[in-house]
Amino acid sequence: MKNKVIDNIIKKCRKAMLSGIPIVYINTDSDILIKSIVESEDSPLVTLVSSNSGGAIYNGRPYSELKAHSKSIGKRAPLDYTQNYKNSLPRNTTTLNYPHIWTYKMPDSEYADMTDIIKTLEEYVCNHEDPEYVCYDYLQSSIVILYSTTVKISPMLHTYTEFIDVELPDEKEIKDIILENCKSDDSLINNNEYMSAVCTDFLGFSTEEISATLKKINAVSSWANPEEAEKIIIERKQQKLRGGMLEQCQAKGEIGGMANFKDWLTEQADSLKNSNLYKQKVGTPPPKGVLMCGIPGCGKSEAAKFTAQTLNLPLLKLDMGKIMDKYQGESERKMREALTLAETMSPCVLWIDELEKGFSAAGSDSDSSSFKRMFAYMLGWMQDNKEPCFIFATANSIGGLPKEFFRSGRFDALFAVYLPMADECVSIFRECMKKNIRAIAESRHISEEDVKLFSDDCFEYGLLNKITNITLVPKENKPRIVIGADIQKIVNTALKDFVKKGYPIKGEDWLNALKAAAQTCQIYGDSEENIDSIAISYCRMLRKGFKPTSDTFFEAENYKIENFEKLSELKRTPTYSMTEDQRREHDEKLKEYAILKEDYPAEPVYNRFMYIYDVAVYNLLHQRINSVAFEVEQIERDKILRS
Repeated sequence: MKNKVIDNIIKKCRKAMLSGIPIVYINTDSDILIKSIVESEDSPLVTLVSSNSGGAIYNGRPYSELKAHSKSIGKRAPLDYTQNYKNSLPRNTTTLNYPHIWTYKMPDSEYADMTDIIKTLEEYVCNHEDPEYVCYDYLQSSIVILYSTTVKISPMLHTYTEFIDVELPDEKEIKDIILENCKSDDSLINNNEYMSAVCTDFLGFSTEEISATLKKINAVSSWANPEEAEKIIIERKQQKLRGGMLEQCQAKGEIGGMANFKDWLTEQADSLKNSNLYKQKVGTPPPKGVLMCGIPGCGKSEAAKFTAQTLNLPLLKLDMGKIMDKYQGESERKMREALTLAETMSPCVLWIDELEKGFSAAGSDSDSSSFKRMFAYMLGWMQDNKEPCFIFATANSIGGLPKEFFRSGRFDALFAVYLPMADECVSIFRECMKKNIRAIAESRHISEEDVKLFSDDCFEYGLLNKITNITLVPKENKPRIVIGADIQKIVNTALKDFVKKGYPIKGEDWLNALKAAAQTCQIYGDSEENIDSIAISYCRMLRKGFKPTSDTFFEAENYKIENFEKLSELKRTPTYSMTEDQRREHDEKLKEYAILKEDYPAEPVYNRFMYIYDVAVYNLLHQRINSVAFEVEQIERDKILRS
């Protein structure tokens, strides 16, 4: 079968030789690829002619320009001239009596001594460009092929080098490779949807990697078993991750609540898994990803794992700590390497956790030029990437993130994770309990059905609802606000009481243990500073119009940014000389132009808030949000003016 990738590289090498360029640098670490390029018989890099060929063409150049070569042409003749190519450098070119091809794999280690290599190559270039050199004619028809995925050559060599990137096969070429290797397997060949999904799975693989993986599937499995075939492809992808900038995480996660996000994710699943088919039929690219921001400890990381599990894709985590490097240019190189690797692993979920820690200072004046280039490269990649690499980015605070992250084309959706409401707390309690069951099953190597930790009544809605609406709302009606991580802590603390007791745990015993744990555990909302940070986070997400992952206490349309100007005017008005009636009127106007315009009674309302916990949290946060909203709005507007 004709290999288009190799043919394209050979064409570029020939053009370089025709132009008199002495060095070609191919971006690959594959010795097999280089061997295939040099030894290609279907499309040989060097084409030989005999000394009696008259006006024949040699490498695209008139033979009359070159010194005659007394070599008769046979099938192997082009290869005979390149038999010395294997990992060598042009050490001595004074004795050449025919054109040469040298190939050399450049060292990847940053500690490698390049002195001798650079000196040899610079001498070769000088001889190549010197018409008085004894073997000038032969050098003009010779070439040095360097290869590696990192470029470390001197500025002088850059001038005389042609850099060639190795293109990966597209869907059509992948299909041709599959048809060549699996022509007798009807279960794959005759199923267009199955074939399209397999082609998508192989995006980012080189031709050699696809062929090797297909041979393994044919040897140890069958295409009639799609799950087993996909498992082999995923294993091959995992091998490519070793030693890279990406970490593969376990794609297992369960989230309580987040109904809006779950519905949205379900809609994206088919177009991501079968991106090739969608592109062929309606021209739509695969989903790019989602940015999920909000209150820390409310399940954003678990949602990333849940996403990969739902889509049945590998989960890759981009660690910004591994990317950042003190040496000039290394951070950008590592970022390019990480994103290229993510493309290779596609379809996959690329998880960028706590985005604000890596990019919150990207727009600041004090930011280094190296960091700005890295940030710009990532934004460009997010915009232009066409591979089914689904980005799942999380952030606890969006205050410092550059506005470029929020424009269309970067993410398909922006989701806000707010505090869980009473109903959602019950769902989270259940998921936390199931998580403990899974942990026991894994440690004992048994099925989850065989773990008899809880009786059925422990999962009852009414029982778990009492913890939220009674235990967490004391008589003074100031709620103890919980996040998802607090609920897991309460469950874990309660379970410690049953280490020496019998199983399964009875409902009443479980309720009492949860009540005791909730009263003794310190939780996120116990800190006044944390409540203020929640209010600030709400302001920023409401003003940006983020879609809530589930039902929430406040809605974006009730956040009245237009009140800011009137509030600003009122706040500038001096009050020290006002009478008591004037001050009362002034305070009423401040309330009238509050930024969060929503007012519900202090008692539960069936069609809005069914539970006392929701009413108590609403009343507390409504007051806090309006106390900080003006300052947040001022900061955000000043930031826009400075940009």
